[in-house]
Amino acid sequence: MPGAFYVRAFIKQYAEAVGLNGDELLESYKTDIPSPTNDDVSKSIPATPSRRSLGGRTSNKFMEAFPMIVVALFIIAIIVIVWILYQNKPEDSKDVVEPNDNVVIEQKPQSEHNTKDPVVEEQEKEEPEEPVEEEVVEEEPVAEEQLTFVETQGETSTYNLTGGENYVLKVVATNKTWLNIRDQDNKILVDQAVSAGETFELDVTNSSKVRVRLGSTPGNTVSINDQVVEFPTDMVTQNLVIQFQK
Repeated sequence: MPGAFYVRAFIKQYAEAVGLNGDELLESYKTDIPSPTNDDVSKSIPATPSRRSLGGRTSNKFMEAFPMIVVALFIIAIIVIVWILYQNKPEDSKDVVEPNDNVVIEQKPQSEHNTKDPVVEEQEKEEPEEPVEEEVVEEEPVAEEQLTFVETQGETSTYNLTGGENYVLKVVATNKTWLNIRDQDNKILVDQAVSAGETFELDVTNSSKVRVRLGSTPGNTVSINDQVVEFPTDMVTQNLVIQFQK
């Protein structure tokens, strides 16, 4: 700072700007602030308006303008209401129908039905209508499903199932076994354990062939569309290949 005078003036103006008492602040820290040669010079410096005073002026101006704003809004609302009412005003009917005393009533000629002889009409009513023969459409016989054994090679036995459109594979487990089912592309459809007393079902309609492998065959039953597929051998682990021919 250029001098003690400017130090005291700066502190006082800053204190008043933030809402503090500059004189009390100077008094509290007079030991730390250098004393000027002339204290009256600092008092002659105009005080900077504080935030409170600035806020008060803004509020006063807003309160003075508030009635004018309300009146302006009221006038705008009246104009809008009048415009809406004018737009919804029904148009006067331009077509006025003048009364006419000379009313002409046209007589329609009697229909042919009324010109018939009553006796003829009675006879037509008494005549019975001929029955219409309904066309009978013969349904094509549905091919019966037939499960045929083909061959056995090692632990794999092959069957053909002809007829039918939908195929549901069912495994009824009397004893616990491991179940593995694959489709014609050797894709695994099921690979899980089946507990004793559990029944497992799988819809294989979209497959042309399935291979069913049981880890333990004794006491367990495999069927396709409720037709039992027999295990030809006594081997514990066997494969059943079922080929579908729709």
